[in-house]
Amino acid sequence: DLSVFAAFGIYIPRTAAEQAAAGTPVDLGSLQPGDLIFYSDGGTIGHVSIYIGNGQVVHASSPSTGIIVSDRSYRRSEERRVG
Repeated sequence: DLSVFAAFGIYIPRTAAEQAAAGTPVDLGSLQPGDLIFYSDGGTIGHVSIYIGNGQVVHASSPSTGIIVSDRSYRRSEERRVG
């Protein structure tokens, strides 16, 4: 649910690919808590996480594990940062 962002006046599209297209890229070294990190396999963006600081992200892992905290680079696929 994107209502947490909306509560702060931030409106973003629903899918990861749409969110990536709408955002502004930032350098990995400039990540701030709240920035979105997009992951792709073969060029298609299919997953997004929220950077929470200290090299960690929160994301929806799977239906069985739900929302979890992981290391920012938990996926070995391409990352694209968007603030």
